[in-house]
This record gives sequence, C-alpha cells and structure tokens, in this order.
Amino acid sequence: MQDPMSDERASSGNAGDPEALSDMTPLAMVRQHSLTALVRDEIERRIAAGVLAPGDKLNEADWAARLAVSRGPVREAFRALEQAGLVRNEKHRGVFVRSVGAAEAQELGVVCAALREAACRMLAPRIDATQVAELREHLNAMRDAVVAEKGEAFLQARDAFRASLLAAAGNARLRETYERTVSELRLSSQRAAPTHSAMDASYAGHRALLSALASRDADESARRMRESCGD
Repeated sequence: MQDPMSDERASSGNAGDPEALSDMTPLAMVRQHSLTALVRDEIERRIAAGVLAPGDKLNEADWAARLAVSRGPVREAFRALEQAGLVRNEKHRGVFVRSVGAAEAQELGVVCAALREAACRMLAPRIDATQVAELREHLNAMRDAVVAEKGEAFLQARDAFRASLLAAAGNARLRETYERTVSELRLSSQRAAPTHSAMDASYAGHRALLSALASRDADESARRMRESCGD
C-alpha cells in the first residue's frame, strides 16, 4: 500500500522552487499551504508559551519528524516566521528564535499601546453586553491571579483581556498588526513576572477601563488605557 505521506513529500520537497510550484496541482498547493500553516502555528505557539526561548535553534529535520511532514512545509514555515520577526536565519548556521533587545522592546511597546488605545476608541461607542461579559471574565481571572499571587497566570489573563478587546474592536488589520507586534515583544528579555503591587495596580487600571467601555465613553476609555493599562 502506498504511503499516504508520499504524495505530500513529493509535492512539497521542492516548495521553494518556483518552477516546481508552477507544476503543482491546485490540491497539492492547498495541501502545501495547510501544512506550512500547521508548522508555523505550532512553532509560534511554543514561542509564545516560552517553550522555545530566544536563541534556541530550530532544526528543519527535527520539526519535520516531530510533525510528520516533509521538509518543504517546515522550510516555508521558517521563512514565514522570519518575515514575522520571530526567527532569524543565519547563513551556514541555521534558524534561531530571535531575541529582542531593550531598545526594540520599548519601540514595540509604544506601538502596542497605540493600537490598544485605537481599539478602545473603536469599541467603546458600540460595545454590547456580550462583549462586556467576556472582558469581565478575563478581568475576574486577573483578580484571582492577584489574590493567589500568581504572576504568570496574571499576565495570561491580562493578555487575554487585551486580545478580546482588540478582537471586539472589529478591525481585522488592527488586530493582525497587534498580534504580530505582541508576538515579537514576547521575545524580549525585559518580560518578567510582575510584583504583587504591579499586578494590583494593573488590575485596578483594567477594571476602570472596563467601566469606561461599558459606559460607551470613548475618550475616557482611551485615557484609561493610556494612563493606567500601559504595563
């Protein structure tokens, strides 16, 4: 019986060759794109979770074996991750998870803050009860993490609050830019578990922000995000 992966290997082995791509059938091209996305998403997930740290080397053969795909989709995923600023490709050395220095982290932080403030202005005039309830769930998770003094859980809940806010704003390009920028920012060595006082202050700021959003006050929501939720 023919190996079900053999067709995939044949179609993706020369994924980086334009002539090979021109000869691929539409089905093979869709399969190639799907496998590349699968590999890219898995690596990105591990970077975001801290499983892959800045400086870690990504081996093409290892990832192909781990995800049971050929090297073609892995190679294309590495290229996509490099374009997204998450990895770097060093000639004759390989592919590594990128490290973000202090100066770049500060620039990325400014961009994130501006995007969150813009999202507040978009969302506040039209926020509905379902969106408020979803944000409140994340806020309650932040509160629980403060009480339990669990810094990593707090950061996860805070990031989930912000991700929900950006999604609710209804601007796909804004959300995409924010997610990409946040992914890069997570590669910074400056990211550390917050102190109890920092968590408490951040929780209070996000609680005031949610109150402003629920009141549909765009100016106050933007101000609260800018002044109290910049951590």
